[in-house]
Amino acid sequence: SRAGIALLLGVQHAPLVFLAVKAGLAAAPRDGVEAARLSGASPWRVFRDIVLPLSSPGLIAGAAIAFVSGIGNFGIPAILGIPASIETLPTLIFSRFASFGSSTFGEIAVLSTLIALISAAGLLLQQRALKGRDYRLIGLAGARAAFTLGRLRIAAEALLWSILALLLVAPLLALVASSLVPAYGVPLSFDTMSLNAYGEVLFRQSMTLTALKNSLFLASAAAVGLLAVTIPAGYLLVTRRGRLASLLAILIEIPYALPGIVLAVAFILAFAAPLPLIGVSLYGTIWIILAAYFSSFLAVSLKPVMSAFLQMDPSLEEAARLAGAGFLRRMRDVLLPLLAPAAGASVILVFLIAANELTVSALLWSAGTQTLGVAIFNLDDSGSSDLASALSVLVVVMVIGLMAALEFLAKYLPEGVLPWRN
Repeated sequence: SRAGIALLLGVQHAPLVFLAVKAGLAAAPRDGVEAARLSGASPWRVFRDIVLPLSSPGLIAGAAIAFVSGIGNFGIPAILGIPASIETLPTLIFSRFASFGSSTFGEIAVLSTLIALISAAGLLLQQRALKGRDYRLIGLAGARAAFTLGRLRIAAEALLWSILALLLVAPLLALVASSLVPAYGVPLSFDTMSLNAYGEVLFRQSMTLTALKNSLFLASAAAVGLLAVTIPAGYLLVTRRGRLASLLAILIEIPYALPGIVLAVAFILAFAAPLPLIGVSLYGTIWIILAAYFSSFLAVSLKPVMSAFLQMDPSLEEAARLAGAGFLRRMRDVLLPLLAPAAGASVILVFLIAANELTVSALLWSAGTQTLGVAIFNLDDSGSSDLASALSVLVVVMVIGLMAALEFLAKYLPEGVLPWRN
C-alpha cells in the first residue's frame, strides 16, 4: 500500500533526520536553558522558546534530505509497489528501461527531469523555510543542556523502546523467519525450519560471492577515493573565497541534491556511447557504477571534512607557513593529524551507505557487476523470497559485525571517528 511504502521510507531516512537534529542540539549550551529555568519558565516553555528554535534548522534540513532521498528512492517502491501495481517515478523509469525501445532514452530523460524538478522544488522550499531563521550562539559554555524527565522517564523510555522494537527488531525477526522456511507464507515450525536457503546462497549461488566482492570493492574504492578528493576540496573551499570556490561548492552539492535514479539515468546517457578519442565504453562495466558512486556520495564525504576544516584555528597553519613549511609539509604535519577523526567518519559513512546501495546500481549493473542490493532485489523479484531473506540477513550480520568491530576499536581511534558515538 502507499501507506506501507511511506512508512518504510520514513524508517529508512529517519537516521538522516536524527543526525541533523542531534548535531544542532549538541551545540546548544546549558546557559540559555538554565537562565530560562531561573526566570521561572516551565520545561515546556523552555522547549518551545529555546530548544525548538535552536533545533529547527536541523529539523528543516533533515526533512529536506529525507524528501530528496525519498522522491528518488527505488528499492522500497519497487519491492512493495510493483507487485501491487503502485507506480512511482523511479519504478516507472525502471520499467521503461526494462522494456527497451526506440523512444526509451527520451522517455526516461523526461521522467528524470520531472524528478529533478520536484527535488529542486523541495530544496527551494527548505531555503524559504530557513529564511530569517538565524539562531547564532555566542560564547558557548561547553556544557550541553540536559533535562530530567523525572516521573515521565519510565514512560518515555518504554515508548522509545516500543518504537525501536516495532520498527527494527520485529522486521529483522520476520526476515530471519522468512529465511528459514521454504516459501513465503509457510508458518515457521520445527518441521518447516531449515537452513537450505543459506546453503543455496552461500555455496551454490555464484551470484552471491560476485555481488559481495563487487559491493566491497565499490564501497571501499568510493570511500577511500572520495577522501583523497574531499581533503583538498575542503581546504580550497575554506581557505579560498570567490567565484571559483562558490562554483566548486555548487558542483559538489548538485549530485547530492539529485535523486539517485536521476543520477543513474544521467550516467547512462553520458556513457552509453564509447568515450571520445579512446573509444572505450564504460557502460556495462563496474567502472560506471564506481563513477556514479563518486558523484553521488561526494557531498556525504565532504561534509565531515568541511566541518573539521571550519573548526580549525587558522593560526596553526599560519605558524607553520611562517616557519618555512610548504603546503605538503603543512598538510602532512599539521592539517592531516587534526583531520583524522573527520576523515575516519567520512570513510565509515560512505562505506556503510555504498555497501548497501540499490537505487543507483539498479540501472547501471550488468552481468558480473551486480551488487548486494541488486542481488537481493533480483532474488525477490524472481519469487525466491527465502533466498532474498537469507541474503538480506547475511548483509545485516555483515554490517552489524563491522560496526561491532569498530565499536570494539573505538578506544584506539580518535574521538569523532565513529559517527554514532556521542
